[in-house]
Amino acid sequence: MLELAAQTYPVPHAGLSFILDRPLAVPRHSCLYLSGDNGAGKSTFVEHVLIPGLRKKHSLLYLAQDMDLQQNTIRTTLALLGHDVPETLADMAVAWVRTSGCRELIILDEFDKYVSDEQMQALNLPGFNWVVQVSHLPRRERCAEFSHGFELHFDRQQGTDVNLRITQLWPR
Repeated sequence: MLELAAQTYPVPHAGLSFILDRPLAVPRHSCLYLSGDNGAGKSTFVEHVLIPGLRKKHSLLYLAQDMDLQQNTIRTTLALLGHDVPETLADMAVAWVRTSGCRELIILDEFDKYVSDEQMQALNLPGFNWVVQVSHLPRRERCAEFSHGFELHFDRQQGTDVNLRITQLWPR
């Protein structure tokens, strides 16, 4: 189970407080979509609340939205592992995920803007216990093969508070 307690999660250096009014409890073989407007704090939440909270109990892969900055690390890791290094950043990222050995939890932050449907298919997302997707694109049910689907919506009005609302998408 992926779990976060219902509480307020302050991220002072970002000037945000994430308010989770009920516990987040996502069962194994689930896809969790993080949705909300640009600037609502989704990536900040992932990097400063979700990953630190989950890393204690779970092994995870995280592909951040600024993949251009990660490309040298990805290229070097593939080469050190003795794998061919693909030409494009998207193909490199797919190869990195496939060779990582981690199949517990993958977090994809705006990854869909880098890859084609074929490349996304090559990730074999159903092979992971959990998939967390952050996207500004309209939600596509890429994870319909999963037993459970959830959406965590970020609602940031004026000020520093970001209200988080969890909805179960399937099964209903």
